[in-house]
This record gives sequence, structure tokens and C-alpha cells, in this order.
Amino acid sequence: MVDNNSFQVPEGEAGGAGRTTPAPGSLSKLLLFTFVLLITIGSVAQVANFEVGMLITQWFLILPPALWFLKRYRLDFSSFARFKGLEARYVPTIIILVMSAWIVSMFTAGALIRLLMVYGYEPIELIPPPDTLGQLFTYFLVIALSAGVCEEVLFRGTIMPSLENQGYFPALIYSTLFFAFFHGSFVNLASIFFLGFIIGVVVIKTGSLLGGILYHILNNALAVTYLYLANNYDLESLLMLDDYRVLILIFLLALVGVFFGLRKLHAQGEGTYIWRDKERWLPRGWFNWAAVIIILLFIIMASIELLMGFGFLNVV
Repeated sequence: MVDNNSFQVPEGEAGGAGRTTPAPGSLSKLLLFTFVLLITIGSVAQVANFEVGMLITQWFLILPPALWFLKRYRLDFSSFARFKGLEARYVPTIIILVMSAWIVSMFTAGALIRLLMVYGYEPIELIPPPDTLGQLFTYFLVIALSAGVCEEVLFRGTIMPSLENQGYFPALIYSTLFFAFFHGSFVNLASIFFLGFIIGVVVIKTGSLLGGILYHILNNALAVTYLYLANNYDLESLLMLDDYRVLILIFLLALVGVFFGLRKLHAQGEGTYIWRDKERWLPRGWFNWAAVIIILLFIIMASIELLMGFGFLNVV
């Protein structure tokens, strides 16, 4: 028997023939519940101790609700969430995408920050940079590994496949949009959306959630390694990043890498057409009271970030 908060998955879709899959209203409630946990318990835990707080956030606040939801709807973790082996032929393509897309995201976010700085904005340190190799290794565990596993199970293993009965494209956009909202940053909104979008494409094309987990882990590992190097060495001088011609060249090469990586992934993932599946941008029923609250919470968090950056608000 199917309740009003569920859909039947058609033959050949992610969940298998006749399987009950949650509707957007139920998904929004799951996301809202998890989001409230993050901005209350998670934020307090991270302020008290960043590394321990990150572990608590990922393994006790993000992962359990997703696993409960899969069990609640009797969704198979292997076929529905795509928790199955990743073919080795995809790994080089994923590595190319990670390196290229990370550079594009970093340059995009950096350009926005520089623009805001013209009007008096001071960047906020969202993640304290690691000072030692030991702290860098800890960051690999709590930021790269933990986030790579737990966030992917929620967004690409639970949210996205639950909506694929309405098409791959709207399911991809919905899961990516709320993935970006969950990070609560206006400055990083575009770069996080870009990250989530590519990870979603990787999961759909490879047919494996492990592809998304690998991508997320490598992306975050690259980010924290950059934080460590930038904190301990003068990277701008070493890489000649103070020369705008070098910056433009790196950015263009990264764009080429993203284009090549996506083309290669499309060619490897035969039989799956994300773009042709686009009947609408977002799934039916996505705009509901729980989604509105999530959006409002994001707006509040993003506004606080901007107010702090412009010096209108001090949070001790």
C-alpha cells in the first residue's frame, strides 16, 4: 500500500519495478530535520572542538537520518542507493574532474570574494587551516573521509534516487540545490552547487555511489591540502599566482579539464542520458513548507555571513 507521501517507481528506474519511493514532501522533512540538527547540535559541537564536532556532525547527525529513511521506505542500499562496486575505468576520469573542477570552483569563489572586498568585505575563516602534518591527517579523516561518505549517502544515495522516477535531471538539480543550502554560505553557494552537480553526474553515469564518495573525498582532500600549504608556504610566489596571465592560463586549462572529463564520463556511461530526461528543472511537489523553512534558514545563515564579513555583526 502506498501512502500520500510516496510514489511508485516505474520499471527500469533507480529503485526497481513497483518499489515505493518517498515524494518530495517527505524528502524535505528529512532534510529539514537534518538541517536543524546541523545548525544546533552540529554548530555547537564544532565551536567547542572543530575536529570532534565534524565527526559528530557527519556520523551522528547526517548519516543516521539518511539510513533510517532508507529503512523506513524499505529501499535497498545496493540497488536504490547505488552502493555497489565502482569500475576501475572511471577512476582516471574522476581524478581529472576533481582536479579541474576544484580549480574552477576556487577561482570562482575567489573572484566573488575579491569583488566583495572592494566594498569592504573581510573573508571569514570558516575552517581553521591545519598547521601541522598531524592536523592535516586529522582533516583528511574528518573533512575528506567523513564528509565524503556521510553527505553522499544522504544527498546522492537517498535524496537524488528518490526523485529519479520524475527524471534524472530534476532529481539532480533538487539534490544539488539543497546540498548547497546545507553549507549555509552565500560566498560559496555557487562553488558548492557546482561541486554537488558534478558529483551527482558522476554517480548517475558510473551507476555507483562509490564514484560520488571517491570524488567527494578527493575534492575535500585537495581543499584541505591547499589550506595547509597556503598556511605554511607562500604559494602565490611559488606558483606565480600574483601574475594574472598565469591565473588566466590555469583557469582556462581547468575549464578544458572539466569539459574533457564530462565528455569522457558521458562516453563511458553509455545508456544514461541525463539531459534528454529534462522535462522540468525541479521535480513536482518540491516547493512545500519544509523546503521553504530550509530556504529561509539558509537565507538567515548567508545573511549572518555577509553581515559579519562587512563588519555589521560580531559573533564571539
